[in-house]
Amino acid sequence: MEADIQLTAGQTVALSSTQEWDFFGDLRRRKPGLGLGELGALTVAHFQNAILVTNDRQARQAAEEFNLPVHGGLGVLEYAAEAARLSGQEAVTILEGMMQQGAWISDELVEIFRQRVLGSR
Repeated sequence: MEADIQLTAGQTVALSSTQEWDFFGDLRRRKPGLGLGELGALTVAHFQNAILVTNDRQARQAAEEFNLPVHGGLGVLEYAAEAARLSGQEAVTILEGMMQQGAWISDELVEIFRQRVLGSR
């Protein structure tokens, strides 16, 4: 789904040190269910003191094992609404589009999200 969001501060981070590649390889052996993207994101988060953003359960669990801060798509959308980068309704519309594309989010979490970004209705 297309959204009118521009990332002005994004950057590509390459793994460059032996220590980073060793961590990546060890993680790949220990967590074979993770894709290369999740492995790379976990490695970058670990070495750059960054927040991991993922909806992947296994990646979230791995982040927790390494005490890395982790947020999912709902957290990003909620923050975007709080920061007035999106209206509450735009955030809900994006969430609905994510779910139409196959993202599974419990009804309870969806309702909590709606209340937070739309306020009491």
